[in-house]
Amino acid sequence: MTSVTKLNNSPYRVGMVGAGFMAKLHSLSMRNIAGLMDDPTASFELVRIIDVHEPLAQREAERWGWQEYGNDWKTVTNDETIDIVDIATPNDSHYEICLEAFAKGKHVICEKPLSTNSAMAEIMARKAVASGKVHMVNFTYRAWPAIAQAKKIIESGAIGKIRHFEGHFLQDHNNDPTIPLQWRFIEAKAGAGALGDVGAHIIDLARFLVGEFDSVSATMQRFIDERPLVEDRSQKGAVEVDDFTSALVKFSSGATGTIKAGWALPGFKNDVFFNVIGDKGSLRFSWERSNELQYFDSSDPAVISGYRTILMGRAHPGAELFWFPDLGGESGVGVTAQGIGYGEAFALSFKHFVESLKSGQSTAPNFIDGLRCCEIIDAIKISAAEEAWQKVHLAEI
Repeated sequence: MTSVTKLNNSPYRVGMVGAGFMAKLHSLSMRNIAGLMDDPTASFELVRIIDVHEPLAQREAERWGWQEYGNDWKTVTNDETIDIVDIATPNDSHYEICLEAFAKGKHVICEKPLSTNSAMAEIMARKAVASGKVHMVNFTYRAWPAIAQAKKIIESGAIGKIRHFEGHFLQDHNNDPTIPLQWRFIEAKAGAGALGDVGAHIIDLARFLVGEFDSVSATMQRFIDERPLVEDRSQKGAVEVDDFTSALVKFSSGATGTIKAGWALPGFKNDVFFNVIGDKGSLRFSWERSNELQYFDSSDPAVISGYRTILMGRAHPGAELFWFPDLGGESGVGVTAQGIGYGEAFALSFKHFVESLKSGQSTAPNFIDGLRCCEIIDAIKISAAEEAWQKVHLAEI
C-alpha cells in the first residue's frame, strides 16, 4: 500500500523590497537553502516582492515564484503575516525601510552598505539591537569557504601576529562611458561610488580577518566626469562619486594595511583579493581563483618553502553543503574538483541568516558590522577631502 505524508514545517514568510539584480540571487538562495542544509525547518516562503518599477517586480515574481508583487514597500512592512523584510534597494532607501520594519516587529536582512552615511547607520544599528529581532547585512564574501578557512587559520595562530593586510576589490564594468547616470553615480543616493559599492566588501573582510580600523589616509579619483542621463541619452549629467579609491590603514592591533576599491579599471572583472601577512606565515586569496586559498608557512624547510594551494572541499566551512560527495573515508575530505561559485556564496549567506533566525541571535555580519563599515567609509571620504590621516570614529552600541 502506498502512503503519502504531508510535511508540516512552517516556513519563514518573506517580503522583499527591490527587484533588481540582487533579487535573483536572494530568491535563488531562499528557494534552495533548506534542501542544501537538509533541514526542512530552514525553508522560506516567498510571499511578496516590491519594486517602484512594478513590471520589474512582476517579472521577478513570475521568474522565482513569489506569490504577489507590487510597488509599495509598506505592504511588506505592514503585513502582520510576514516575518522577514529583505531589502535590496538603492542605498538611500535602506534607512526608512529598515526602521519601519523593526518598528513592525520584522527580522531584517539588508544589502550593503547599510546606509549612505554613518550617522544614519548608527540609528539603524541602535534600532536593530533595541528591536530584539534578527538583523543581518549581506556581506556575502565572509561566508565563502576559502575566506572562512582563512579566518580559522588566523584564529589558530598558524600565521602568528598579523603585520600587514593588503586587500582590493577591483572591477572594470563602469569604465564604459556610455553607461547612463544611474543612482550609483549620485552621492545622495549612493553615499560613495566604488568605495561604497565594492569597497564595502573589502573593508568588511579586513575587519573580519584582522580587526578594527584605527585610522586611514586615502585618495579618491573619478575617471569619468559625465554620463548620459537615463531619461534622455542625448544629454549628460555630472558623476558625483569615486571610480577608484585607495587607502592606507592602521589597525587597532598595530598592524598596517592597504585598501583599494575600483569599478573602472580595465582587466579586472571581479577581483576580490587579500594577502594577510603574519610573523609566522601568510594567506593569499583571489576571487578569480575562488575555490583556492594559498597558505605560506615560514617553518617549512627552504627546499620546499613557498605558498601551497589549498583546494576547497568538504573539509572547509560551508563547502560541505554543495557538490562534494562524502566518500566515507576517515579524512572526510571527499572530492574537491567540482568547485562552487557566486550563487553558492549567497546561499551560504542565507545559511548564516537561517542559523541566526533559529537561535534568535544576530550573529555577524549584523547591523553593527554594517555601521562599522559606514564609519570607515566616512573616515576615508574625510581623509581624501582633507588630504590627511583620519581617525575612525566607532560609536558605542
